[in-house]
Amino acid sequence: MPRAKKSEEINIEDSFKRLEEITALLEKTDTKLKEAMELYTEGVKLADSCKKTLEGVEKEIKILSEEE
Repeated sequence: MPRAKKSEEINIEDSFKRLEEITALLEKTDTKLKEAMELYTEGVKLADSCKKTLEGVEKEIKILSEEE
């Protein structure tokens, strides 16, 4: 079971890194509109995924805190 959590951590780290890349690309003035829309869509999906992962971690922390 700890392996799944480690994999999840890597995924969220990779997601944050990709979000930074997307932000940099969107800030460039030479990014075409179609590409910008695709990047924006990808960014929204990644942000939503990160939010869900972080909410899950928050629930686990609350459960562990209540057990103490």
